[in-house]
Amino acid sequence: MGTGLALRLAAAGLEVQVGSRDPERSGEVAKRLNSLLQGRAPEVTGSRNHEVAALALAVVAVPYEAVRATIPGLAGELAGKIVISTAVPMSFASGRPEPLHPAAGSAAEELAELCPASRVVGAFQTVAAGQLLELGLRLDEDVLVGGDDREARQEVATLVRRIEGLRAVESGPLATCRYAEGLTPLLLRLNRLHHTQTGIRITGL
Repeated sequence: MGTGLALRLAAAGLEVQVGSRDPERSGEVAKRLNSLLQGRAPEVTGSRNHEVAALALAVVAVPYEAVRATIPGLAGELAGKIVISTAVPMSFASGRPEPLHPAAGSAAEELAELCPASRVVGAFQTVAAGQLLELGLRLDEDVLVGGDDREARQEVATLVRRIEGLRAVESGPLATCRYAEGLTPLLLRLNRLHHTQTGIRITGL
């Protein structure tokens, strides 16, 4: 997810930095992305997590089980920043995706507890990571955007719209992220059943 979002946002003309605990690893990812972009966008750079967290907006795109190990050490740099949660709490029981139910209500709400001085917004949970990495593939789906800070939510919605083919749908407060996250295991099951990559579309808006 992180690599795919970095690729699409860079292709949209935004300055993107990829973070990792290992700067060599983030540098390798940045090099791969730049080869895919072929000079058509600002160059993606790789840095340590602490350096990336200090930027104006951060996307947390680690797996759900890695959030608690990653975020507490970055809470200082993330204070006051918009932080986008993309994580989905789920397990694979007998190979089948099953939703998990965090005590906080959702991965996004849990992230907000870990960095309480940040403006946490949930988004992109239902977008297929593999499709993001295919620049030649036009996306055609909605992205639910939930957050308690209305201005932050609107800024993230604007960011979503920078990616061609995605429409942002504001879902309200951060608590609504539990519903968006719960859709992902269902979409994965549909993908397996129909041998495709599914997304969501909210009609009537």
